[in-house]
Amino acid sequence: QRLALKGTAALLTILLWLVVTVKEPTEDLVDVVFEPQLDSALVLKDPAPRVRALVAGTRQELLKLTGRPLLITRPIAAGSPDTVVVVVRPADVSIPAGIGIVVRDVEPRSLTLRFERTSSRRVAVRSAVRISADTLVPRFDVPTIRLEPESVQVIGPRQRVSEVEYVTTVRAFIMATDSLPHLVDIDTARLGVRVKPAQVKVQLTPSGS
Repeated sequence: QRLALKGTAALLTILLWLVVTVKEPTEDLVDVVFEPQLDSALVLKDPAPRVRALVAGTRQELLKLTGRPLLITRPIAAGSPDTVVVVVRPADVSIPAGIGIVVRDVEPRSLTLRFERTSSRRVAVRSAVRISADTLVPRFDVPTIRLEPESVQVIGPRQRVSEVEYVTTVRAFIMATDSLPHLVDIDTARLGVRVKPAQVKVQLTPSGS
């Protein structure tokens, strides 16, 4: 019985320590997401720089930052030079609602952003759609694949845009007897550009029609 009482007392001591630790004020360095709000004519040459903030609060409040990061946004106008130095302060850090912490400091205090102008042009769309045979219809004429639109606009850094000769749809399979239109995504993997529209309508029509 004495051992049981001692075990209970030790457990209560540990629980009390945990409660006090969680509610005890502390300071910690946490990552901050920096999101420059760029004009559509600009793109960043380099990845967004890393920013960290020194925050104060209880461990309970700091744990709430998991999945809800601190954020700094900064609008960048189209007329900005190719290189911009952005000064950041603790007051620029946006704290998610419901989290009781204070931002003491940020590092670094200035961020160097390098931009390049975007360009755009229209390129043809090529189909990567595959026609599947219908087992219930063993013999069929191979239909024609029609795309709408047949060209799209690619937007991005001048160099990247100039390297894109055409775009393709993602790989998709449509039954040979299916005459309904399907929306299929444009494959933008590894292109480094945006595509408008991002999807095309694909429809099978009888050959010769």
